[in-house]
This record gives sequence, structure tokens and C-alpha cells, in this order.
Amino acid sequence: MGKLTVAEAERLQSSGVLTKNTVEKMQTEGLVSSRRTSSQRWVKTADGSWVRPTLYYAGGKGAKYSKKMTELTAKVHALFEEYGTTRTNS
Repeated sequence: MGKLTVAEAERLQSSGVLTKNTVEKMQTEGLVSSRRTSSQRWVKTADGSWVRPTLYYAGGKGAKYSKKMTELTAKVHALFEEYGTTRTNS
């Protein structure tokens, strides 16, 4: 059985086949893929070079994110967007 894409899950939710809670449960169980983006945030350093801020959880390879980890990641990425410049990958 393959994973549903985020777009497919959203279509099923908007058509009333799935509820929001069901979609969230499917995402935590790995039945719905996660959304990926092709843009990255960049910050200019004092000497004029560009760096890309990142957040990762050391030692968490293969671990499932908890609800608090997901919330923290969302907040950090909001800060990246506020303080950085978004570039689209080619």
C-alpha cells in the first residue's frame, strides 16, 4: 500500500470522505506523505556571504516527530521566513 500525497488527502478531506482528525492520524502513522517545498530561506552574513539556517534534531534519525517537535519546527521556520530571504530552487 502506497502513501497518499498531501494534495490527495486534502481533496479527500474537502470532499467529506476524510475528517481533519483522520488526516492528521494518517500523517502521524506515515500513511500520508509530508509536504515538501522547493524554496529555501537565506540570511546574509556581516561579511556579505549567504548562509541557510537549518533546524535538525541530533540523534533523531528515523524517529517519528512528536507533536511538540512539529510545533517547534513550525515556529522556527516562521522565524526563518521573517528574518531570511526566500529563494526558489532552480
